[in-house]
Amino acid sequence: MNKLVLLILVFVFVACNNEKPPVAAVQTRTDGLDLSATDSIELYHYADPKDQKKFYKKFITDTGFIQQVIKNLQEAGIEKTSCENDFKMFLYRNGEVYKTIYAATPDSCRYYAYIIDGITYFKPLDDSAVRMLKGQLPH
Repeated sequence: MNKLVLLILVFVFVACNNEKPPVAAVQTRTDGLDLSATDSIELYHYADPKDQKKFYKKFITDTGFIQQVIKNLQEAGIEKTSCENDFKMFLYRNGEVYKTIYAATPDSCRYYAYIIDGITYFKPLDDSAVRMLKGQLPH
């Protein structure tokens, strides 16, 4: 009887001590992010990232724009950041949304971000990418 109680206690201890490993600050994994079939992008811009009820929306089929976004997302990962995104892009293939990409364009905090298997990956957003995104906004 004592052995059975001890066995149950060991089982409970092992089951409750199942912690997830810490997430690295820089994510370098790129597998699983095949964006080559993207045929259009639904772009959202939030002038105030804290108020995402007010936005500008544009549907983009320009292959040059799409290919540049894909190229930028193939860069090496960068340090995790906590600033809010002011752009959101829904990537489409064959009329279906299949990936969401986030972007922050302020000078103090720039990135592209996407999620795979619950992990957020950050990629660099350079000056030309910022100009490209902001170039889609009405003047």
